[in-house]
Amino acid sequence: MPEVTRDVAGVGGLGGRRYRRYVAAFDWILQCVNGGHNLEAIAILDSLICDRLASRLGYLTGRNVGVSLTCRQLCTQLLSQGSSTGQEEVPEFREAITEIRMWGNRRNVALHSTAKVFRSEDSPENFAAILQSHKQDALDGIKYLQAFDLLDTASRAKSGKFPASYPNAFFPERRCGQNSISESRSINAPIADN
Repeated sequence: MPEVTRDVAGVGGLGGRRYRRYVAAFDWILQCVNGGHNLEAIAILDSLICDRLASRLGYLTGRNVGVSLTCRQLCTQLLSQGSSTGQEEVPEFREAITEIRMWGNRRNVALHSTAKVFRSEDSPENFAAILQSHKQDALDGIKYLQAFDLLDTASRAKSGKFPASYPNAFFPERRCGQNSISESRSINAPIADN
């Protein structure tokens, strides 16, 4: 079976659909964090971060990227392949991707160890407290996604293009007054990847 890859936008309104999905997903993340549903927020953040990393990898390599790649796999391809330095050469991006990779370890603990009980002295007994303890992981995921998005948007703008998150999909406070995608994104603006 052929590998399913992340489609590059430009045909059939994919860029606009992707933008609207990003906005809805990010706004849901904020609702989850505010409601104490930190694991759900972390899972959705992982999806958004993976999509943006895949977009960056595709942008750098000029090839379609498989949708089944994990956050760790995408970070590895961007940062290092064997003895090479990886696809990403811009120091600011490398730093942002390194932070995302470290966040991925915390995400794994949150999503895969929350219900597991270890030695009694090492494992908190209150399940609600365990769930609440992952709020910072969700908040840090938001911070890393936003930092990566700012870099990606600035980088693409230099070549006259914009990522799917443009404008402000991950910054709801900046979306004020944007009534529709057609008002917030010029119809003729070149779209890098969406």
